[in-house]
Amino acid sequence: MKALMFEAPERALLTHREVPDPAPGEALVRVAYNSVCGSDLSFYKGVWHGFTYPVVPGHEWSGTVVDVNGTQGAELIGTNVVGDLTCSCGACAHCKAGKPTLCEDLQELGFTRDGACAEYMTIPVANLKRLPDSLPLRAACQVEPLAVALNAVDLLNVAAGEKVAVMGAGGIGLLLAEAVRLRGGTVTAVAEPVPERRAAALAMGVPAVVSGEPGALVELTRKNPEAVPDIVMEASGYPAAVQEAVEAVRPGGRVGLVGYRIEEASVMAPHHIVLKVLTVQASMGPGTRFDEAIDVLASGAVDVVALLSHEFALDDYAKALDVALRRADGNTRSYFNLQA
Repeated sequence: MKALMFEAPERALLTHREVPDPAPGEALVRVAYNSVCGSDLSFYKGVWHGFTYPVVPGHEWSGTVVDVNGTQGAELIGTNVVGDLTCSCGACAHCKAGKPTLCEDLQELGFTRDGACAEYMTIPVANLKRLPDSLPLRAACQVEPLAVALNAVDLLNVAAGEKVAVMGAGGIGLLLAEAVRLRGGTVTAVAEPVPERRAAALAMGVPAVVSGEPGALVELTRKNPEAVPDIVMEASGYPAAVQEAVEAVRPGGRVGLVGYRIEEASVMAPHHIVLKVLTVQASMGPGTRFDEAIDVLASGAVDVVALLSHEFALDDYAKALDVALRRADGNTRSYFNLQA
């Protein structure tokens, strides 16, 4: 089978290997689609956390179960599925507290064990979620990022009628805007440096977009006090954007930190958090929102197809990575068609 391998920082290679055998309690999945996440790009550049070289990347995927090792999950053979990248021990204090992303022995598909940029992958049966027949596999590769967005919005307790601004209009940022809408909130503004991504936010119905330059969102709210957000969701991971978020949000408001960049650091002015008595909430992973994300996409309540801007065969991995890294040609989400 074909498999993309990250061998070292900025060293990717298309390999040919045997189809893997699932361990006891695991399934073998024929991967259909896998989208390229910003975390994959950071991992490729070698500025990530909790990863291992060499490894097959990829964690935003959809596919079909072709085999199971054991009796658990045997009914899934032949069905379309998605799955959680988080492989936690289930026994440590964090796992028992329902926080598997903080597991003391955490393994993650696509980072510390082989992921979905391959024609076949293995995954614990317990991580799988069955897809309804009505949900196409191409759209289903966005179940995981939508679950991430829903989890982040719910940790902020976004309520009907609240005004929300989003920093960053990549795949996760645009899905955060959709998740806010699903909860009855109103996205009043999006900050994003890439013009095509600002256009994508406008096409979604966001009433105002700004350039993403430092001070742009604050300036917008100064000109239009009605646009001052109750909540700012920060999806870019840049420290300057976090600073912008705490300055732009209303006194007593909330800031959600969703994106992060290991390589970025800067001097900040955190006094705004204290003086405005803000609540700052971090979010990591999809939480328990996989089932809802599947239902939302199957119902058509969120259309993710427009976000999947650039399709590539696995053979074209170098171009796929280049387009995603440069955010070129109107890129919002590159993805691999493993059936091509």
